[in-house]
Amino acid sequence: MRGLLRAAGTALAVVAAAAAAAVGLPGTAAAAAAGPTIYIASDSTAQTYNSGYEPQAGWGQLLDRYFADDVTVANHAIGGRSSRSFIEQGRLQTILDRIQPGDYLFVQFGHNDASVTIPERYTSPADYKEYLRDDYIGGARARGAIPVIVTPVSRRSYNASTGQFNVSFPEYVQRAIEVAQEENVPLVDLSASSRAYLDSIGPEAARGVFLHTAPGEYPNRPDGTADDTHFQRYGALQMARLIAREVRGEGLALSSQVRDTVDDVYDLGPASGPVASSYTQVTAATSYSASRGYGLVGGGLIERDRGTALNQLQRDFVALFDGQYEFRANVPNGVYDVRITAGDATGSARTNVTVEGSVTGRLAPAANTAATQTYAGVSVTDGLLNLVVSGETAHLNAVEILPAA
Repeated sequence: MRGLLRAAGTALAVVAAAAAAAVGLPGTAAAAAAGPTIYIASDSTAQTYNSGYEPQAGWGQLLDRYFADDVTVANHAIGGRSSRSFIEQGRLQTILDRIQPGDYLFVQFGHNDASVTIPERYTSPADYKEYLRDDYIGGARARGAIPVIVTPVSRRSYNASTGQFNVSFPEYVQRAIEVAQEENVPLVDLSASSRAYLDSIGPEAARGVFLHTAPGEYPNRPDGTADDTHFQRYGALQMARLIAREVRGEGLALSSQVRDTVDDVYDLGPASGPVASSYTQVTAATSYSASRGYGLVGGGLIERDRGTALNQLQRDFVALFDGQYEFRANVPNGVYDVRITAGDATGSARTNVTVEGSVTGRLAPAANTAATQTYAGVSVTDGLLNLVVSGETAHLNAVEILPAA
């Protein structure tokens, strides 16, 4: 039966190949690249979306922001597909017809494989594992490419009593880990890293990661959206960042091509306070130096951890009453979105910010809350991002420097 499916997939691949060539996907003569190409075989959590879906984005859509310019990302992810149906429809064959020695095939499935009530999608955990082994890993290796197994990204599914996130699709996560170990291929455990990240920010803040929008916030979503599976652009960027972090530690040729910006997210507060998962801790004593690459400039800072009333990014901070200090970070020249969090669980916060000398704003959340603002399109031309913080309290809880849209 699986042989028949492969034959049908090969026939369908002819049609898919023509469509790919028409839009100049990497791997075609129209889009040759100096460096390797990362091909992505996945579902709607990784898919590329056009502006009509705003603000929805998939991690595959934004993965290239975290790799050097000569790395090309060919995102073949598409919604509603399982490891099996992606093959049946010829989509894997389209990739295999283009992939070259030294390229990479990132494979993430599981969300649709688990759809027991949808026969055209459902794939048992055992079959899922064998498709990964025989078709994806085997297909990539036969062409001299490097397969990378990515475990299914977490959904916004959590224990209401503890606030801790559940493992999404645990049987598929386990089979993906097993086949990666058995076949000795790189594993990106996005299930674990995304869950740790979500645990650290908590279920409410996770609404801003997933596709939760208010009625009227976007013209294409007049009734709003409450989607605990798919991502807003901010969330897709975070998932892409987590993937890049893991790739950097895999010891692959591709690892050296992960951009420095993968680590440009900072959690400020005392050394004894919590640090959000995958963030870099900055305390009042973390002074900026060119060798460190990040830190604070200015004296008299206080730092506090207010306990568990707010999430790990929000509950602790540095502050300076009626004064001014700076946060600095070395970043490659480029354009960034800078996301600032300020707040205090026991009092109000009044924080003014100036980014790169020209982009200004004010955060003034009430007591027991935190506010977040994103300053878009910040241009850095000297390799150093500079953030001036001032105001009545000048709280600073978190700084996230993310690649701009």
